[in-house]
Amino acid sequence: MSIIKTMRYRLLQYSLIPLALLLLQSCTEELSIADFADAFQDYEQELRLEGILNSVDFSKSILRVDKTILITDTTLYNGIDDNGDWVTYTDVNANGIWDEGEPLNDDIGIKAHGPNGEYEGRGNGIPDPGEPHVDDYIEILPQIHDSTLVSVILRETGNQVFVAEYEWSDSAGYFDEGFGDQGPPSEIKDATFIRYYYGGYIPKIEYTGIQLTNGTEYTIELTTTDGRIISASTTPIALPLNLQWPGTTLSVDTILVSIDNYASLTWNTPIETNFCGVIIDEVHPGDSLRGFYSSMAVAINLDNETGLPEYPANFIGMPLGLYKMTLASYSMDYGNYIYSGLPLRDRALSNWRDQAGNVVLGAFGAQSPVEFYLRFLAAPDSTSG
Repeated sequence: MSIIKTMRYRLLQYSLIPLALLLLQSCTEELSIADFADAFQDYEQELRLEGILNSVDFSKSILRVDKTILITDTTLYNGIDDNGDWVTYTDVNANGIWDEGEPLNDDIGIKAHGPNGEYEGRGNGIPDPGEPHVDDYIEILPQIHDSTLVSVILRETGNQVFVAEYEWSDSAGYFDEGFGDQGPPSEIKDATFIRYYYGGYIPKIEYTGIQLTNGTEYTIELTTTDGRIISASTTPIALPLNLQWPGTTLSVDTILVSIDNYASLTWNTPIETNFCGVIIDEVHPGDSLRGFYSSMAVAINLDNETGLPEYPANFIGMPLGLYKMTLASYSMDYGNYIYSGLPLRDRALSNWRDQAGNVVLGAFGAQSPVEFYLRFLAAPDSTSG
């Protein structure tokens, strides 16, 4: 499970987003975000670091190193299909215009404001800003990533024993972005989403099989091309435990759940944390996964029997089918960071420091995931014999 599968890629958090509302004689005026560029002309680009240790499968550990950007940067957000991957509608009857029922592909238009807003630019043959593959992650992310680090080393904090070295990968992880019922086509039937891969630093192949020790603190140290040394530390914790789901049955590796089962799945995390990631992926033919739901669960109560943080989850209304579920204990440092959202100017939650003691944006943490399958079944027919 990658860092981005547990949490959606928060691109807008790498940007400064000024908001303005002009009220004049009960009227509103739409302002271009670029009009505010002068307010940030002295802005200095920074690094933002997000790293996670996977204590169950170290090969899935990842470090993302990105450069902050301004959303007023029109060299990035230019409203143009820069890499030419936008696809117009399919003109099935060759009449030169889009007709209802013809595949829209990426030419889905932009929904106007309001619940009944029409899709402007739909099927017009022009890559409009806001449509799939226009100023999308494929265009933006490579310009945000920093792949130039001299070294990325993981050590045990106490004795500084070398553990592993990381290297850059253009496909360190991925995430899905959906566009609703009118989204672009997909290889998976009726799945209106695009899968984006992003770059980051992952363990070199010769270190992917190492075993991290829960309760042992680890430090990751980065060296930049200008000689800056940046480090952070975290401690892996135990897996979620005491999973209970009344009224379900286990078939091989899959929990079978009747859709009329109103009981909740409950579980605990170790006492060291109040945070647990909850990730549900749809399983499609070929064992391919599509992101369905992900969230950071926060325990506000302790289990009366175990004294551990307690989590409930109810699945009323889940569509029938097969899902893969992941519950992941997160170290407090990383859980606090993700749950807070960490505003760009807020460094209070970051545990990254350079050699001069300066705070660097982001967080370094650990996760311990447990994975299993769920199959939601139709309720038994009570009228049948």
